[in-house]
Amino acid sequence: MNSPQPNKRRERRIAARQEQILDAAAAVFSQKGYERATTREIAEAANISEGTLYNYFDNKIDLLNGVAKTFADEITHKISSVEADNLPDMMAQLLTDRFRSGRERRLFMLFLDEARLNSEVHCCYGQDAMQRIIAATEERFRSFIESGVMRPIDPSMAARAISATITGFATLYELGQYGNEDNGFSAEHWGKEVTDLFLKGLQVPMARLRAISNDF
Repeated sequence: MNSPQPNKRRERRIAARQEQILDAAAAVFSQKGYERATTREIAEAANISEGTLYNYFDNKIDLLNGVAKTFADEITHKISSVEADNLPDMMAQLLTDRFRSGRERRLFMLFLDEARLNSEVHCCYGQDAMQRIIAATEERFRSFIESGVMRPIDPSMAARAISATITGFATLYELGQYGNEDNGFSAEHWGKEVTDLFLKGLQVPMARLRAISNDF
């Protein structure tokens, strides 16, 4: 009987090299943007020749789509692996993790910009990567609804509201409006504050409103 081990070893080597190249591509794209980044720079960052790079990826768009898929894989894994038995802790951990990653924020803006201009990137990121991220978030909310610790709202809408919030903060970060430690930024603090905003809203509790009314 022929052993399948050599093929498995080869598959692992290919997967490891692809991961090495995509990690380098993510770093170069996040630093230079898509247009200014070159496959030569990505190959140098991966410590391989440009010819070797093309053995694994057809072109720069193929690399960007690979980075987008990996981006979604990593985030969906983080969402599903957050360890929390209550809604506030789960949301705070989720938001803190997303606020903390500078490279993730820059890549998000890169994907968003390219998706407007390139239908292939739009399909890979807008219709695949983002949908998987939203679906993973929705599944966590659904489990909390079923366990009774979250009120029965539309989990799909809730997941999109969270994703839109993170999107907005990524935009503010790129515009220099948050993310500066000197201005009191803390991923943990902001994660808790935004969680509090979502769970408690803006309105003063009715009991407090009645007390204020009675004072007058």
